[in-house]
Amino acid sequence: MMNSIRKKIYESYFYAIILGICEWALASVFFRPTQYKGHKIKEEAVYNSWYARILSRIGMRVEKIAKPFRNAFYNSFFMNIVNQIAIFSRESFIWKIAKEFNLVYLLVLYIYIDKFMRTYIVSFASIWDELLILVFIGWIVIRRILFDKRYNFSDIDLPLLSFIGIYLGIMFIYSPELNVGIEGLRAVVQYMVWFFLVLQLLDRQVIIQRTIWLLAVSTGLLGLHGTYQYLTGAEMLGNWVDSSETITTRAYSIVGGPNALASVLVLGIPIAIGLFIAEKDIIKKIIFLFSALFMGTGLIFTFSRGAWIATFLAVILLFIFVGKRLLVPIITVLLAVVLLVDNVWNRISMLFTKEYVSKASEGGRIYRWTTGIAEWSESKVFGLGIGRYGGAVATNHGLAPFYMDNYYLKTLTESGLVGLISFILLQVYTMVQCFLYIRGMNNQYNRVVSLSIFAGMIGVLMHNGVENIFESPFMVSFFWMCAALIVATFKVEQRGTYEKN
Repeated sequence: MMNSIRKKIYESYFYAIILGICEWALASVFFRPTQYKGHKIKEEAVYNSWYARILSRIGMRVEKIAKPFRNAFYNSFFMNIVNQIAIFSRESFIWKIAKEFNLVYLLVLYIYIDKFMRTYIVSFASIWDELLILVFIGWIVIRRILFDKRYNFSDIDLPLLSFIGIYLGIMFIYSPELNVGIEGLRAVVQYMVWFFLVLQLLDRQVIIQRTIWLLAVSTGLLGLHGTYQYLTGAEMLGNWVDSSETITTRAYSIVGGPNALASVLVLGIPIAIGLFIAEKDIIKKIIFLFSALFMGTGLIFTFSRGAWIATFLAVILLFIFVGKRLLVPIITVLLAVVLLVDNVWNRISMLFTKEYVSKASEGGRIYRWTTGIAEWSESKVFGLGIGRYGGAVATNHGLAPFYMDNYYLKTLTESGLVGLISFILLQVYTMVQCFLYIRGMNNQYNRVVSLSIFAGMIGVLMHNGVENIFESPFMVSFFWMCAALIVATFKVEQRGTYEKN
């Protein structure tokens, strides 16, 4: 069925026009991608660390137990039945879907699953993501025992574990209320665990590609839905505009808030653009082009100024890497949107008015930031205590009257200089390592797509400067999933090169 649909598309007049435009663009000097000459083989230092040696020894002992169990399992009556079912079902649609399914796809659909749970299965809405983590862990253990899938190390492992250890230490050093400290710790570090789990399951190029495709398309649908909301005048769920503004609604899709929607679009737009550049198949190019356009319009209609600036810088960074010749037209288009779309211009220009500064100082961001810094000055080294100021945990427990609207200041206030410095060092180290992994890639497709993911992650980190982006579980999950995608792409490419040689 899919082949017949694809054949009809290839034979259509519309396809011929798009193909001609793409061929002209690729042949022109203006649209030709920048030739990347920065390839340098990356040596992963983690394999020489005590951490890898200890886990390797544990793995050897596990293998002694697992090997006889594995042999017995493959020769069992149960596996004979499974093999017979596989023989008769291998051509069925359900079997093909089950065979190609990967748990990582569920994480990509986090927002959709969360919305479904909160709408139809409310009793599981607050714990389904924890259950999914347990499912991931269980499946990784099963893969290790039954299929001899060894643990994938990375140079990001130890710094990430170190940060978790530091935050755990801060919680024990100063937590006036232990339950608040544990909840605050969980909100910060729980979703970082996705990096380790996702990296174990991204062991094939096709799985990595499908994960990135699904992320781009699903995020594009959020942008399309947000655009539809704005055009149809959807009711706002909160007081999201100033009294002096003429904006009647802001896009929020199924995420629940315009800034939360904007944050995922900041990550998704560079990825969709990167896929559009890297893909050779015209149909896929069209899909990712429309996905990027939907995300772009959805982002505009969120009217999130911080997200606009973060996306602008992320897209510029992407084109510095993959298409320097397009920088001038891209900047021109983005500036044209700012200057010609009245609501966008009004939102941006308002930042430079005395009225905005006055309101921000009375109860807005400036007030929140200065109040947070004043609170932090009471305990500069370890802060007020994890979970006690400027975030969801503090608000839920009545310990703070507002969100800080700056994740870095929120981290400083709660965990002091120790926590903030540790967090910044972790992020800087992670991005440096991700870039080094990208430099180690030879394949142009992998390099361009990974650079687009890298640019999206940089955009998210910048957006954190004016919003509590990492207070959204799906955003922390997506961020560390993206880091795992870059590392996994490098590892799969290196393994493929090694096997070929």
